[in-house]
Amino acid sequence: MGKLFGTFGVRGIANEDITPEFALKLGMAFGTMLKRENPAKELWVVVGRDTRVSGEMLKNALISGLLSVGVNVIDVGIAPTPAVQFACKHFRADGGAVITASHNPPEYNGIKLLEPNGMGLKKEREAIVEEIFLKEDFDRAEWDEIGRVRREDIIRPYIDAIKSKVDVDAIRKRKPFVVVDTSNGAGSLTLPYLLRELGCKVVSVNAHPDGHFPARNPEPSEENLKGLMKIVKALGADFGVAQDGDADRAVFIDENGRFIQGDKTFALVADAVLRERGGGLLVTTVATSNLLDDIAKRNGAKVLRTKVGDLVVARALLEHAGTIGGEENGGVIFPDHVLGRDGAMTVAKVVEIFAKSGKKFSELIDELPKYYQIKTKRHVEGDRKAVVAKVGELARRRGYRIDTTDGVKVIFEEGWVLVRASGTEPIIRIFSEAKSEEKAQEYLELGLELLEKAME
Repeated sequence: MGKLFGTFGVRGIANEDITPEFALKLGMAFGTMLKRENPAKELWVVVGRDTRVSGEMLKNALISGLLSVGVNVIDVGIAPTPAVQFACKHFRADGGAVITASHNPPEYNGIKLLEPNGMGLKKEREAIVEEIFLKEDFDRAEWDEIGRVRREDIIRPYIDAIKSKVDVDAIRKRKPFVVVDTSNGAGSLTLPYLLRELGCKVVSVNAHPDGHFPARNPEPSEENLKGLMKIVKALGADFGVAQDGDADRAVFIDENGRFIQGDKTFALVADAVLRERGGGLLVTTVATSNLLDDIAKRNGAKVLRTKVGDLVVARALLEHAGTIGGEENGGVIFPDHVLGRDGAMTVAKVVEIFAKSGKKFSELIDELPKYYQIKTKRHVEGDRKAVVAKVGELARRRGYRIDTTDGVKVIFEEGWVLVRASGTEPIIRIFSEAKSEEKAQEYLELGLELLEKAME
């Protein structure tokens, strides 16, 4: 990571870390790089945002920066991150930017810069933007060459594109009953409408855009979805689905009100896609369940594991012509649709799988190979990566087999435990997995013990 950019874009407290001045300069730096790369071309950048209170302020500042160096802007307003990524290709833009802090609390905001194909900006180009930003080496346009803004709707084309990729007739025949919780985020403008158009019976909660996120924290964790779990069961719905603030993820609740880990719905989708394609390459991260290896094996597919982060997975999918990609947190990437996680596309595919199966949602999940995962985290200030490196040293001394692709993953015959520093928050995450709950707990306790010793 550089001085500005994290695993994907920049993020911090709105009006403290991510200020209008910061957004203005970042827009100028991004635009300056684009102009230097294409000095004779009329350039267009797509800009969108999630529902956060600070979003309009930061969007306007970023747009001003782009305009000041002579870059034109397509303003798509409030839209899910994957819809903005889709817009880059749809409008044949020269790049894009999303004002979002994804799953973070409402006081946060951030900026993600995009390639013309909608994928997050390449590291080499991030480094150029960063250098221009830090040196304030901007190429201001003459008064008569300042960029202009046009406003476009991307919601309709985005929904239509998703509908074109699933069997709408099969869905309409079964008419699934789905409860949707979009956390008052950008998905409020897309997911309830998409599902209704697919032929589902839809009940929406927390589905009016509100950047205060009054109903729940936008992170779609089990703890934050207790209300949705009760509603799904009480209404007798086929299943429920929740999104984060920028709607690039989808987390599911079965008809019994049971929270379903993201690995399992990713496996469900991957199984269907790999079967349809006759195999291929599945790309996922070191933090994702071994369940995905089982799914790939039974479909004659290969698995490539990367560092954590949807941008890393997306790059690997592009570089290796991957078939499907995803993470353990409910983020699935369909590379022929958007080169980034797409919550709405994931939901549409799950609805199709459910409709065609004739089974209950819980049955589809329970038929998957069984693994048990436990996830926790510890608040750690200071150099978290140094702490994790020390965990690795301690594990090596004990003779454990480890993988350091991202953090420290201690691997056993029956499972694993991963200790890694978050790239966006002052925490260290500890994930464990095994074929039994007892072993998963044992591995988690080992990870916590190693972390405690490393912090002494």
